[in-house]
Amino acid sequence: MSNELVVIARLLTPGGEVRDQVIERLKKIAQEAHDAEPSTTVYAIFVPREDDGTTIFVAEWYNDQAAFDLHMKSQSVKEILDWAPSIPFFATNPPHLTLQPVSKEFSFSRPTAATHSDPHVIIAELDYVPGGVETSTPYWKAVVDTGRDKEDGTLLYGLLKDPNAENKLYTFEAYESPEYLRSVHVPSDAVSENIKNTKHLRTGLKHNVLKMIGGYLYKE
Repeated sequence: MSNELVVIARLLTPGGEVRDQVIERLKKIAQEAHDAEPSTTVYAIFVPREDDGTTIFVAEWYNDQAAFDLHMKSQSVKEILDWAPSIPFFATNPPHLTLQPVSKEFSFSRPTAATHSDPHVIIAELDYVPGGVETSTPYWKAVVDTGRDKEDGTLLYGLLKDPNAENKLYTFEAYESPEYLRSVHVPSDAVSENIKNTKHLRTGLKHNVLKMIGGYLYKE
């Protein structure tokens, strides 16, 4: 398994001014991470494409534990942690998910992810029968390889594992458009083979379809 860490947070705010304040503070964190944390390679803020007015997603990608530890010491993170106790919803939100790429070969991102004005982002959660993750992994490898080698409009892709949930996988995906996802990525042989050979091993699938509103998906 890779030494990289991926943190996914889903914040259920009361909406309105409180959500706006949280978003602005997260954008400040993202800017500091971009400018001062070379090993924080992704810090992106999202709302659902079908926006409910309350939910925020945050995706963070660190090269290693040391990069995460450095991030947590940043001034903007300290500020939001000092502010959070005054906002009741923070106390009721579930903890962040801390995930890891299955290995370095199971993720990639492109420089175009840094400049795209409206990437189509999906964070998917997949549950499997016992042993299903291991059986599915080679098919997922083909999906990642195809995206990296043949799909210029697949801007970012990562297959992620939760060390505390052996029968679960996550994907973090970004495309140039929903049309590209539907017309190029989904019909690919790799995706078709993955579905054909592993769909029966899944016990659950949830897609979070997201709009990026701040932060970054790529940096050198």
